[in-house]
Amino acid sequence: MTDTNAPSPPIIVEMIKVSKSYPPDIKALADISMTVETGEMFFLIGMSGAGKTTLLKLICNMETPSNGLIEVSGQNIHQLKGKKLARLRQKIGVAYQDFKLLTDRTVAENVAIAMEVSYKKPPIISKRVKDLLAQLQLSDKHDTITGELSRGEQQRVTLARAVANSPTLILVDEPTGNLDATTTEKVMNLLNKCNSSGATIIIATHDESLYRRSNHRIMELHRGKIRQINGGVQV
Repeated sequence: MTDTNAPSPPIIVEMIKVSKSYPPDIKALADISMTVETGEMFFLIGMSGAGKTTLLKLICNMETPSNGLIEVSGQNIHQLKGKKLARLRQKIGVAYQDFKLLTDRTVAENVAIAMEVSYKKPPIISKRVKDLLAQLQLSDKHDTITGELSRGEQQRVTLARAVANSPTLILVDEPTGNLDATTTEKVMNLLNKCNSSGATIIIATHDESLYRRSNHRIMELHRGKIRQINGGVQV
């Protein structure tokens, strides 16, 4: 029997009336209010240009909102500076749509970076890198220069790097855009495994196969505004 009096998980991401504009007059996001609970897997959907990538960039402090408040783990991320910001960022893993890999370094070196800046011991880093590459069918690319990989392979390296340090919050932007169905399944298996271990995951995607039969919450963006959450139309 479900305990209806059980406390809800704490909020890890909260956005209150957030807008983002770019010059001269581009409104990427308008009046966005949303929350994501700790340990949740949350899908952010919408057509290209709907504002999904901008929203993720705001959450990880790559962009600053024009208006509104954004809190991550109870902290206004856009007021943090120095060591406090660095500590919070170490808890956030981001798989960028444009990859942002070091293309003159090997696959293993790219994946290891997040753990190295957290001063993990080399044997732990090596084991984690090999394990992640195996899960994503990239074991044979361990020592390959990343710039020599296909886009689909680079996409998987980006995901491996994002989750390598076991962050508490993982932001994933179009994780399966260059992948076939089999590889997509491997990617989602890894993300589900991270989620089962306690990580909060926000996935921005227009790939309906990822969330069609999901029981996770879904928020749809349309031209920078929330169209619906979980099928409930916003008014």
